[in-house]
Amino acid sequence: MNNSAALFHMDGRKHRIGQYFNTYNDETLAYLAARGATHFSLPAEMPREAVEVMAGRATELGVGLEVQVFGRASLALSARCYHARAHGRIKDNCQFVCEEDPDGMSLKTLSGQEFLKVNGIQTLSNSYINLLPELAEMQRMGVSHFRLVPQDVDMVGVARVFREVLDGRAEAAAGMAVLEALKMPAAFSNGFWYGKAGYTRNKAA
Repeated sequence: MNNSAALFHMDGRKHRIGQYFNTYNDETLAYLAARGATHFSLPAEMPREAVEVMAGRATELGVGLEVQVFGRASLALSARCYHARAHGRIKDNCQFVCEEDPDGMSLKTLSGQEFLKVNGIQTLSNSYINLLPELAEMQRMGVSHFRLVPQDVDMVGVARVFREVLDGRAEAAAGMAVLEALKMPAAFSNGFWYGKAGYTRNKAA
């Protein structure tokens, strides 16, 4: 769930809080959990330190906590559909034009550098979040679920790699080598996790 207006009707009933709901601190998590929320999918831009606090509180309250570990980050949602407008259509009669760009429509800077992606009303990162090397750390924190956002790549292969690393049947370094061999159409990034620019790729401290 991402619509706060629905909370009035959900009060006391079991429900899940989606990635687009602004659950940025443990007090918000506790407040919502007390009113029936059983699972929280955190915003993709949350840094490691904040996730650790949230995971500790989620464990204490017995609720699920989910972090996006692969795929483009959703950076903004708009009431208007830029994707439709770019193709000379309107939102109410878009004819699902976003299907023509299965991995998002590229937005470039004036100098021609790829900058962002657009998918319908969503503005997405140009890079793919990839937190495979950070999975073990998340598990130690108490993160219970790991979100893979589907892209126009071999998602079965991607899911298999993440599953093997999570289960301890493969080392993260070996898993990264497999992902690199899949020849993704976008660079990997982990900047948000390390509290840096989201598009950057950083080594663990």
